Amino acid sequence: MRNKIYILGNGSMAKALAIGLKDKYDLCIVARNENSFSFFKEYGIQTSLYDGFDIDKKDILLAFKPYALNDMSKILQGEARILISVLAGVKMENLKSIKAKNYARIMPNIAAKYKKSTTSFILENNLFKDEILDIIKTFGDAFELEKEELFDPAMLISGCAPAFLSLVAESIANAGLCEGLKNELSYELTISLFHGFAELLEREHPALIKEQICSPAGVTIKGVKALEEEGLRYAFFKAFAAALKK
Repeated sequence: MRNKIYILGNGSMAKALAIGLKDKYDLCIVARNENSFSFFKEYGIQTSLYDGFDIDKKDILLAFKPYALNDMSKILQGEARILISVLAGVKMENLKSIKAKNYARIMPNIAAKYKKSTTSFILENNLFKDEILDIIKTFGDAFELEKEELFDPAMLISGCAPAFLSLVAESIANAGLCEGLKNELSYELTISLFHGFAELLEREHPALIKEQICSPAGVTIKGVKALEEEGLRYAFFKAFAAALKK
């Protein structure tokens, strides 16, 4: 018999997590109205409205908008067995407005739908830790944090940085287009580039990768210099700082 997880919410993250979890767990999507259920029904995932729903002794995954926590805490009755939150910026102490035996804060990314998410997490206690870890590892890699103060900067890498890298990938493909490559070929080259780079990055430090490619007065170091002159590195520092302020 498969364990059951109730996902509360129906946005992009809820959809990605549902696809990533559906092969291993029985799922139920819980939301405010039936109009949001069509996507999940296509995958044969059970759905339910909040009317009459309680969390008592259930494994709950919160994936609604963070601002809705106060309202949801008034609606959800009972005590969950496990409560896992993907609500950005909502600290552990605030999650306790909803009763549970153990709480987990996690920040996956939408690669969860391909079981390739990078997910940072922190637990309130070790109760059901192995089960929680199994859930997270179902949709990708899991990285436990030592303290909650580290959650927000880790979240930027696991949750936000895929959007930043999307800009990088699009920029590389667009630059190829600008220099005469056909659009389709430029994007295919960029996709292959990211596949190969992932393999390099698993085995070598990025500084060493760069040094191996750059030769004295060569074409690559000229491009690196141009990127440094445009402040690429500092742009990422500013992006992280801006996201943390939010």
